Amino acid sequence: MSEDYLVSAEIDGLIESLFVVEERFKDRETPNYIVSQKTPGDKQRVLKVAFRSLADKLRPMGYLAEFRWIVGRYYVTLTPRPAEVNRSSVRNRILFVVTIGTVFLDGYLRSNNPVLTQVLMVGTPVFLNALIFTVGILVVFGIHELGHKLASERRGVRASWPFFIPAPPGLGGTFGAVISQDEPPTNRDDLFDLGISGPFFGFIASIVIGIIGMALSFTVPLSQVSDWAVAYPEIRFQQIPMPIALQMISDYIRPVAKDTILVLHPLCFAAWVGFLLTFVNLVPSWQLDGGHIIRSLFGRETHKIISITGIFLLLISGYVIMAVIIAFFLMREGTESMAPLDDVSPTSLTRKLGFIGYIILMGLSLIILLQT
Repeated sequence: MSEDYLVSAEIDGLIESLFVVEERFKDRETPNYIVSQKTPGDKQRVLKVAFRSLADKLRPMGYLAEFRWIVGRYYVTLTPRPAEVNRSSVRNRILFVVTIGTVFLDGYLRSNNPVLTQVLMVGTPVFLNALIFTVGILVVFGIHELGHKLASERRGVRASWPFFIPAPPGLGGTFGAVISQDEPPTNRDDLFDLGISGPFFGFIASIVIGIIGMALSFTVPLSQVSDWAVAYPEIRFQQIPMPIALQMISDYIRPVAKDTILVLHPLCFAAWVGFLLTFVNLVPSWQLDGGHIIRSLFGRETHKIISITGIFLLLISGYVIMAVIIAFFLMREGTESMAPLDDVSPTSLTRKLGFIGYIILMGLSLIILLQT
């Protein structure tokens, strides 16, 4: 091994232990290594595994590596790893407390309904129903973001704790939650895992909350609803569209016979919001979870094209405001899904098959808001 090291004997030696280094040079003080596979076997798989090992070992040493294909040659480029941010949890806690308040207020207003308090749930305090609704919403949103955090930290990528975003009553009391990452995922497999983890865990949480909430819900005759409309003119009775998953739960636990209607318990409505969150996040656009999934499977240029398709999907499903917001961000530079450090190696067969699960998850969560 040459003693003319670009970085150090340890780091240059590590790269040479995993690749054949054909050439090395600095471009504006940035170390670059032109490499090829060192061990026999399928080239793409061998290089993918070698780079994974390199990236994992370099992170604790204070470097990030990028793997690129440029003019017929493979390049490994090193950059300093961003310093670990000494995150204060004060903002997280403040936002979480405020979100608890806004969600509870939303739940209280929904539960302070004479149909519930005077007919269906006599003796059950409005406070209790609002609390149950709050717990349901926070569990679904929290588990969604926890899925992202676990997927990040499983691969050694630093990520923040969730930032909950409060919202006015009428919108569930929250716009959801987000986590921030200090660095890109290693390869397309990790980008796929990052995208699917939150919606998958959030979907499972919504299923559990939905089963419990549906068991607590009610079926009443349509004639009774007509009587309530006269007795309580201040209440607006409206049948909301159901996601397929929640409809399946209803068919099994609380089937709706002819000339009857389903009245959701507040906890069941929390599950409804959870499925809504899952669907919107799975839309294949921008930096949504679905955008990460599409970016990991089909690459950057295809991601841009499919992002436009995602906007039309939102429009025809009734999510007009969300479609406008995403369209606005797509027109700005640098807002597409993040690029992994290794953007050369293809996704694994497991992740490609996982695309089927992505479509199923999205379909089961779909709520067509334009439905009448």
